[in-house]
Amino acid sequence: MDKDYRPYYRNSEDSNDFATAKGRNYHQGPEWLWPTGFYLRALLTFNPPNIETLQQINLRMDGCRKAINESPWAGLTELTNKGGEICYDSCPTQAWSASCLIDLYYDAAKVNLQPRGD
Repeated sequence: MDKDYRPYYRNSEDSNDFATAKGRNYHQGPEWLWPTGFYLRALLTFNPPNIETLQQINLRMDGCRKAINESPWAGLTELTNKGGEICYDSCPTQAWSASCLIDLYYDAAKVNLQPRGD
């Protein structure tokens, strides 16, 4: 594990820890949500376009669906703390977190799941 990894982002922290004070670890720890969309798009792109692949993507989206359903804004957060814990100093609904999943839906809609007539 990286010795500089600090998984809890607190912008208001006023400690003597140089790595985390005043939210300095914004890019060295919290878990960003938007790469999830790119990961799932890669899964769709580099695996056979079949029902099993779509089922695997669907399973991996359970957390996103849960977050959208529980959010007062019906959106996806900017980032989370370690293990998906709520990060109160992140934007509670972030456009690029949602847009990356919208791109996934766009890509999935282009996949032809009809049986081939070979």
